[in-house]
Amino acid sequence: MKEVIKEVKSLLRKAGDEILKIYGREYQFKEKSDKSPVTEADLVSERIILEGLKKYNYNILSEETKDDLSRLDKERIWIIDPLDGTQDFLQKTEEFSIMVGLIKNNKPVLGVVYLPVENKMYFAEIGKGAFLEQGNSFLRRLKVSEITNLNDSRFTVSRFHLDQLTKDFLKENNIRKVKYLGSTGIKLGLIAEGKIDGYITFTDKTCQWDICAPEIILKEAGGEITDLNGKRFIYNQREIRNLNGIVASNKKIHQQIIQKI
Repeated sequence: MKEVIKEVKSLLRKAGDEILKIYGREYQFKEKSDKSPVTEADLVSERIILEGLKKYNYNILSEETKDDLSRLDKERIWIIDPLDGTQDFLQKTEEFSIMVGLIKNNKPVLGVVYLPVENKMYFAEIGKGAFLEQGNSFLRRLKVSEITNLNDSRFTVSRFHLDQLTKDFLKENNIRKVKYLGSTGIKLGLIAEGKIDGYITFTDKTCQWDICAPEIILKEAGGEITDLNGKRFIYNQREIRNLNGIVASNKKIHQQIIQKI
């Protein structure tokens, strides 16, 4: 799968270049039926990625493409978020990413997350470890932190979609080291790097494309991700929303988080 990762990385760089061109000028955006924004950049990125992945002849679940459910009986599918953090794109926080994951039998086996502004690429293949490519040359293997105490941990939460239950959790558990960020791919990437120890959201606003690619990167770095009940995510389901929230961590504090919920 090494060549597949190489091709996906190349596609995401290409999409990232086009996103940055739009980011630097006036652009159009509109609201979707769920009131979330979609920009020119989302659509251009998706077109580039879908065109590049056509050769594999796998079904697709992508944020900006209508889901016809033909994927449900397929062994392999691509799960794509062409611009994770559209609100951050609009607000110029620079905290957005492009994410592509490959599912086999309902589990991620490959994931790539690209941060165009930082030229930062996270990627992983099942059983092969997780890596960070910074720029065009710097490459290192990722490993989560060694923090074992919830109260000592560093958390990240959503910048624009922070719910009251998440605020209450942080307060009740005296978690004071909190970083407010955009893209889920960035949040989980920082846990994989060992720079953050946990992430939590109680909302049902995220979908499978928000966590598919970063899940395998986090797990291959030694971390964990579940819903609020401690259950693993099962991909390529009819229901694409993560109805029971998300908990991601360095694994060492995971059960402490679940027990405190």
